[in-house]
Amino acid sequence: MVLRFGGRAFRVPGSLITVVLGALVLVTGVVYAGARSWLAEYRHSSIHQEIRSLEQSSRSNTARLESLIASEETARLIAGLPSIHPDVRQVGVGGRAGLPDPGFSPDSPFYRASRLHTEMETSKRKSSLSLKSMEDIERQIREIDDRWQFVPSITPVTGVITSRYGPRNDPFTGLLAMHHGIDIAAAPGTPVKSPASGVVVKTGVDARYGLFIDVDHQNGYKTRFGHLSAILVTKGMELKRGDIIGQVGMTGRTTGHHLHYEVQKDRRRVNPIKFIQSENDC
Repeated sequence: MVLRFGGRAFRVPGSLITVVLGALVLVTGVVYAGARSWLAEYRHSSIHQEIRSLEQSSRSNTARLESLIASEETARLIAGLPSIHPDVRQVGVGGRAGLPDPGFSPDSPFYRASRLHTEMETSKRKSSLSLKSMEDIERQIREIDDRWQFVPSITPVTGVITSRYGPRNDPFTGLLAMHHGIDIAAAPGTPVKSPASGVVVKTGVDARYGLFIDVDHQNGYKTRFGHLSAILVTKGMELKRGDIIGQVGMTGRTTGHHLHYEVQKDRRRVNPIKFIQSENDC
């Protein structure tokens, strides 16, 4: 073969060209193979690094989930709900997660990725169960709160208890008599509050109680408020806990300004002190 450069001719043996081309092909093949090997190694290393990162996140998330589950179980106990059996916790909302193929090495990316998938599916089911459980807890707490709204549990007036429930010497006769409520001394006109939600069933004036109010809390509880100076509600009015219903006075059979407060449970008068959370520890 003749090659011409700058007006000069060179004769190159065909065998040399064949050798050079062969060498180029060989070198190119080696470089290409090396590049492919390096790229495969890089990808392998990146995959392992990514899997390690995901495994760390999975362990962290699992620990947080278990902590939340423990708190959820405590909340169920407080709300009066039964504990969820550990076997139910494992199964979650149903189904069984697949296990990694035992034919692969535990260190292989496929095995580790498959195991991560299994853990994520398990966490997903546990989370779904916990979410449903928290909804049950919230509903139970709302129901409890609704029930307690109708149970007398706050002090109807701010003052000082001067006479408690039980036998006492009648202030007018001096004879031992049963006192069916408590007397809370307070300044004239002090607001009287409903200790729970309910309906006003009676208002009026009585020789013994003076101006009085009866409230039915619609769950077996009734309350009476006596010796009032003013009645601020009417029969049939619906009340919320804390609503103002009257004012302290000294009407009826009394020796001073105070509120006479009675609580009935299933038509039996009981000690009101068991049902109040005093605002001033009286």
